[in-house]
Amino acid sequence: MLNTLGVALSLLFRLLEGAILIDVILSWVMPGRRGGFIDLLHVFTDPFMIPGRKIQEKLIPGLMIDFSPIIALLILDILQRIVFSILL
Repeated sequence: MLNTLGVALSLLFRLLEGAILIDVILSWVMPGRRGGFIDLLHVFTDPFMIPGRKIQEKLIPGLMIDFSPIIALLILDILQRIVFSILL
């Protein structure tokens, strides 16, 4: 049972990481576009990207490069480590 839960959570974290990477790629390929798939993607990625944007704006205001995906991936990694340390 615990092994199945671990696999499911691992898959969930991988899907979230993939969604963040797809969001980054789409922002380069189709900047400013909105639509069904992109809006759905933002439902899953924004809870991790928005804190990253806030952190970046506090540390380096006005920066032209958005490092929030990197911060979001770090947040996901820390969250994954915490969850798996509790489960194991």
